[in-house]
Amino acid sequence: MDLRDWAPMYSKIIEDFKFNRERDLKSGLLLKDLIDKLNNNIPEKRLREVIEGKIVYVVGAGPSIKRHVKILKILKERDVIISADGATKALLEEDILPDIVVSDLDGDMESILESNRRGSIVIVHAHGDNIDKIKKYLPKLKNIVGSYQVPLQIPGLINYGGFTDGDRCCFLAEYCGAKRIVLCGMDFGEYITKYSRPNLRREVERGDDIKIKKLRYAKELIEYLKKHGRCIILSIEEWIRCQR
Repeated sequence: MDLRDWAPMYSKIIEDFKFNRERDLKSGLLLKDLIDKLNNNIPEKRLREVIEGKIVYVVGAGPSIKRHVKILKILKERDVIISADGATKALLEEDILPDIVVSDLDGDMESILESNRRGSIVIVHAHGDNIDKIKKYLPKLKNIVGSYQVPLQIPGLINYGGFTDGDRCCFLAEYCGAKRIVLCGMDFGEYITKYSRPNLRREVERGDDIKIKKLRYAKELIEYLKKHGRCIILSIEEWIRCQR
């Protein structure tokens, strides 16, 4: 996504949620500085090579995740799997290693670190609320790409649009030239799972008002991508029907 197109969307989001633009920028600059120091990133070109022209399965942590991951497991061909943060744990439980993990580092970090150790690329996203997590976890990661959300140029990082981990997976796939995006575990309703919020008391619970509003934005942004992007976006059920 062009930063000029992303700028009004970003402004709407930070105003609605009362986010701090300066802290978003501070987080992005910190991420860049740490990557420069640790040299634990990969070139954007390599990321594009993984995705370009491929069918990309984007796995979110919604209530349908277990059912959809089981469908993924029996597919004969899975070009590329991108997991949204905590969805990584559900994939590993079924012995599926995602090719790419998109994370702002607030999901199940043991699963994300394990996935990274086993070869997954991790897109580490910087925003104003995860500065401490970037400091803590970035030295433990390798093969990363840094992303940020302020509509300004930060050399060495990418800003491809998107807001939540789930819809940012889709924006990443579009940005890198995916052939098709297949949505798994992306429900956009009022209920969330322990994969999304590990501190939940039950497996599935109604999200708080902020989480529900974030999911509404995620749905809105993916609808925007369906209309304005080059890539076809389908649910996994729609994709299975196309194969028959």
